[in-house]
Amino acid sequence: MAERQVVWTDLFTVRAHEVGGHGGASAAAVCNWLQETAGNHATHLGWGIEGLMGQGMTWVLARLHLVLDRPPAWRERVSVTTWPAGARRLFAVREFRISAEGGAEFGRATTGWMVINAATRRPVRPPDDVERMGRLAPPRIVDDEFGRLPEVAAAEFERTVEVRFADLDMNGHANNVSVVAWSLEALPPEVALGAALREIEVEFRAEALHGDRIKVRAERESDGAAAFRHALMREADGREIARVRSAWAPAAR
Repeated sequence: MAERQVVWTDLFTVRAHEVGGHGGASAAAVCNWLQETAGNHATHLGWGIEGLMGQGMTWVLARLHLVLDRPPAWRERVSVTTWPAGARRLFAVREFRISAEGGAEFGRATTGWMVINAATRRPVRPPDDVERMGRLAPPRIVDDEFGRLPEVAAAEFERTVEVRFADLDMNGHANNVSVVAWSLEALPPEVALGAALREIEVEFRAEALHGDRIKVRAERESDGAAAFRHALMREADGREIARVRSAWAPAAR
């Protein structure tokens, strides 16, 4: 058997449909790269979703914290490097480094994943191998203990979205990247179209299914600040789907 790689890298090229209004890769595009790289590495390590599904279990993303010094540019070649960082409570922790083709780092992320029993929808402990492999890997790149994010107290901006078939993943619920994209729908236009994401933290709290209508609410953290708190609520029962915090900077054209 080939030796397992503790650190894994995938390469991406920023395509035209991944570019947002600020002229660089969108938050959703970057999050898709993270998800793809994580899945490829998990499969290589023997923890892939295909194997878990055969045991009646699956992976779900519970926490995400992404920091970008700048957005990747159209047609830029980008490398995403990832490694497991052990377990925190029921979270299997995974780190990411995002680099330009020449090797200069311009982004980093940490994520917390849960193994879920597909029948009960309850979390179970991550495989013991996650902790063992984490001891062989580099240290964490984003120091986040995944505490609860603040709620939206008084929404200034609101938007409603509906879960489409195109939003569903192989678990049958809305993909985590769709949730990230929805959270940014309630931003004011000058931010959504004229600013670049610098940081986003997401606390995924519940599933969203096809046909659900999701109310997206957002408020600034303080007057004039380019930082926002977001809440995504299912209209039918008021269940909170996710909490998000985002921070922005003027886009460099």
